[in-house]
Amino acid sequence: MQKAKLRAILLPLGLFVLSAGAYWLVLMGIVPFGLDAPLIFAAIAGATALGAVMIDVHTPALTAGVAAVGFALAAASMGGILGMGDSAILVGAVLATLGVLSYTVSMFYLIGTRLRSASPA
Repeated sequence: MQKAKLRAILLPLGLFVLSAGAYWLVLMGIVPFGLDAPLIFAAIAGATALGAVMIDVHTPALTAGVAAVGFALAAASMGGILGMGDSAILVGAVLATLGVLSYTVSMFYLIGTRLRSASPA
């Protein structure tokens, strides 16, 4: 397998494993969280979106950005920064959920497509 094809597979796979691992660390309680959990998740999603932009995968970058906005909106609402209350938390939760699920699906699709194209016929 050529080095360029291997890199095209390993970069998105590595980004996905790192982001999933970061979410897992927070959810398992290894990284302490309380009311600031949405802010931690927003930072993870923002870093994931930035990483996806850097490796030039646009759909995962967009979906991770949507998740980052959702988590940031929920964090701002819970912290009392926004005065919208429960509706902002609901919108943030919906955006975060859709963003994370879409990111996962788009990364699986991207990695699978690149694996199929790199496989010898």
